[in-house]
Amino acid sequence: MKQRIAINFNAYWYPLLSLVQRDFKVRYSSTVFDIGWVIIKPLIFISLYTLVFSIILKVKVGPNDGHGDFVLFLLSGYFPFMASAEGIQRGSRSLIDNRGLLKKVIFPAEVLPVVGVVSATVTEFIGMGLLLGFAVASGAPLSGWLLLLPLVVLLQVIMTVGLAWLLSVLTVFLTDLGEALGLMITGWLFLTPIFYPVDSIPPDLLLFFKLNPMFHFVAAYRAIILQAHAPWPELPVAGLFAFGLSLIGFWFFRKTIDRAKNFI
Repeated sequence: MKQRIAINFNAYWYPLLSLVQRDFKVRYSSTVFDIGWVIIKPLIFISLYTLVFSIILKVKVGPNDGHGDFVLFLLSGYFPFMASAEGIQRGSRSLIDNRGLLKKVIFPAEVLPVVGVVSATVTEFIGMGLLLGFAVASGAPLSGWLLLLPLVVLLQVIMTVGLAWLLSVLTVFLTDLGEALGLMITGWLFLTPIFYPVDSIPPDLLLFFKLNPMFHFVAAYRAIILQAHAPWPELPVAGLFAFGLSLIGFWFFRKTIDRAKNFI
């Protein structure tokens, strides 16, 4: 049993970690600040949004939406959403961009769509860490529920991986999907209550919005970071979406990967 576990670890985790490491090297090795851009970019986002929305426009959110600082409200949803969006976009092209690895029989194809998701999640972790520091500095009421934050991130990764598996194969067969995906993600962004509170959604449309898995993830992040209370029932619902989409994506990937390899 121990030998089988070791084999499974080497077959999936070692290639995944190696490809993630290579991904960061390729993206940042030619830049002056190297991996430091992972920290610099979210710092710039926080600074710019603070300047525009808090200092210039002085935008506030209602008392039901947490601390009242619009920058915290916005970025506590925006950072997680962009992590999933980046993971999905990069995962959707992972088979096409790595067709050479797919020709190797011993290489686990399931790993390829996961690489972009993991890389985007590392960036999200750093961004959320900086955002929490900003929340403390602005006086947000943080609580012990922050211990659930890694669980929310993990469930989001599971959901994003499922969508990346699904779209990575579909992109092989549907060549226009890659072009349409950017528009679909933009629509997804505006149909997720990131720039506006849930209370502003018309009651007749609320059920439609709740069919969006990121609706529940954003609500869970804000419950923990802004409102300092348990993310219920948002977290269980987000978990159902995460495991459901992951199982569907994995089933579809395994069902069609052989045809995709021959098609590329």
